[in-house]
Amino acid sequence: MKDEKFVQQILDILPSQTLELKRKKFHTFNFGPQHNVWIVTDGLLMSVRSAEDGRFKGTGLYDSNSILGLGGFYGHDKEVTCFTLSKTTLRCIPTRLFNDLLKENVDLCYNMMLYSSRMFTRVMDELETSTLRTLEEQIASFEHNLMQMDLPDDLSVTETCIAMAIGAHPVSVSRARKRLKEGL
Repeated sequence: MKDEKFVQQILDILPSQTLELKRKKFHTFNFGPQHNVWIVTDGLLMSVRSAEDGRFKGTGLYDSNSILGLGGFYGHDKEVTCFTLSKTTLRCIPTRLFNDLLKENVDLCYNMMLYSSRMFTRVMDELETSTLRTLEEQIASFEHNLMQMDLPDDLSVTETCIAMAIGAHPVSVSRARKRLKEGL
């Protein structure tokens, strides 16, 4: 089952609330068993972590039909900061309701397992890229990942956003992108 159909089935069955986020803003969400699972229905956001030096490092891109807060299913409470790269619409569902649905519906549970497996594989690929590749390769990988997504019309990806996504300094990203362009 495609993610779009899977996510729509969940939204059709479970009650949810809608949250509209403006682009180029930071937002903090609490995930856990007593909180919510969030589904991106429109737009693009990036989860980020703050480094000791004040820089941010992107930890994931979430476009339409992405689910955030999976750790709440196994009782893990977490606060996550996200940066909106475009106007983004989220739907929140109480984690316990989502979890109860998965316990009752084998087909949805199976599709959730497939979704989680794809997410895990993507995270592992991104981890490999961020630790083993050059800055130029990290930028190219990030830009390639963006091109694989259904991008919103109001998307704004500046060099500062790219720097945040890969955990580099904006000046380093600017220089690396210049080298990439010169190399073509």
